[in-house]
Amino acid sequence: MGGGADRRMSGIQPVQKQFGRTAAAYVESASHARGEDLDRIVTLATEHGGERVVDIGTGVGHTLRRVAPSFRSAVGVDATREMLEAGVGVLAGAGVKNALLVQADATALPIASGSADVVTSRLAAHHFADAAAAFREIARILRPGGLFVLVDNYAPDEPELERFINEVETLRDPSHVRNHTVAGWRELLERAGLRTTVDSETSVTKLTTESWLERSQTPPKRAEEVRRRLRTASPAAAEAFQITPTTFAVRKLILVGHR
Repeated sequence: MGGGADRRMSGIQPVQKQFGRTAAAYVESASHARGEDLDRIVTLATEHGGERVVDIGTGVGHTLRRVAPSFRSAVGVDATREMLEAGVGVLAGAGVKNALLVQADATALPIASGSADVVTSRLAAHHFADAAAAFREIARILRPGGLFVLVDNYAPDEPELERFINEVETLRDPSHVRNHTVAGWRELLERAGLRTTVDSETSVTKLTTESWLERSQTPPKRAEEVRRRLRTASPAAAEAFQITPTTFAVRKLILVGHR
């Protein structure tokens, strides 16, 4: 196996380990199963139209079940087998019959170049070990004129706040790589050859701390450190992430890339 393949495998193993054991929790996760951002993805994808949609980091298929009915064919790609197995049930429960689920890394998509009209990725890219390579692959599979809709958490521009949220996220879930700033996400897409527009950066995901930790099955010592960091957060962090004794919030971006 070549060096590139070795690096891909080492990059996706933490993701497979984490989500392999927590897949079932994502079937019922409210922040993944529904939301205004998910509704917006459906609107953008449907308005653009076309024959084929591909969802990258599809997880248990919540985005795919919503966008697939608007296209003749749909493909969901995820690195973790257990997430895709759970996705079979999610899609079947929604009556979706035109979707194919494929296990693959986002940096090596088994999809022909220029074959997708729309590509979506929701709340997955912050787990990509090499987001730049993943976005290059997404640009490759898009047809000229194709649309990429990215929804993901983003960090504030202030370095100390960016560091705070990424350290907390990694403590909770070691497969977390990075919540980029808005400018950071845009730069990654533009370097991949996509023209970008920010559809929204006003949305937030409100999280109940204990449910959030439970969903990821965070080990007790790491979970306690997360609680401590939230409890002792600076006034700036407490304001930026709306931290209370039981909840906090992360900012969410909807970014559109044009091929």
